[in-house]
Amino acid sequence: MTAPERPDAGVRRAAVIGHPVAHSRSPALFARMAAAAGIALDYVALDVAPERLAATLDAFRADDGFVGCNVTLPHKERALALADGVEPAARACGAANVLTRRNGTLIAGNTDVAGVETALAAHGVALRGARVAILGAGGAARAVAEAARRGGAARIVVAARDLARARALADAFGGDACTLGAVPRCDLYVNATPVGMHGQEQRSLLPPDAPSGAAAFDLVYVPENTPFLADARARGLVTVPGTAMFVAQAAATFERWFGVVPAEISA
Repeated sequence: MTAPERPDAGVRRAAVIGHPVAHSRSPALFARMAAAAGIALDYVALDVAPERLAATLDAFRADDGFVGCNVTLPHKERALALADGVEPAARACGAANVLTRRNGTLIAGNTDVAGVETALAAHGVALRGARVAILGAGGAARAVAEAARRGGAARIVVAARDLARARALADAFGGDACTLGAVPRCDLYVNATPVGMHGQEQRSLLPPDAPSGAAAFDLVYVPENTPFLADARARGLVTVPGTAMFVAQAAATFERWFGVVPAEISA
């Protein structure tokens, strides 16, 4: 006699982990993609304090129904270090935004890089030959730096409150470093900090001398119209919302986990 089927048989599990993470739209987006693909998926947002990250990943390794997790701030660099294997894109930028479970192990990947490239291309912003200013020096900034490097940017400038962190990131990608108050004139400005995010400091980090005709890309997607983008729009810059990258990296993650290209779904 066979054992009774579990109520959740066939349901796969996944998550987005961060601290904080309540603002994340990933559960809703992945639910829509899974429904469109006919996949039973239970995807949740888990607020994981830094000291609980290793234990949380161990729990994921032990869960046979778990397919993987998206990783957001502040865990992208630490998740890379704790993973059992690392894919080339994650190794190249030194950060992981996705972990995929394979046979009880977690493999670090990075779909943020492709998300940056897709979002910029969709808004007509070229990286080749561009001077790119990256505001921030965390895991998201690393993905932007890698996209700029492999996209043929003429110059990469990393700006952060902590000049030592900015220098470390800039050195890894052949760029220059400065503080947030000393950003030179560039062709593309990318906000890779939490400033402007729901629940965080609400102001624009766009330099006062940013030229009209340049582009401003905010990785923050909640809210969609951030102070950074509103400021850029008022000054005549081309704007790229964080939702563009958010959807692109999520679609790449979904394909990685399930081998299915998701239907075109907006944030």
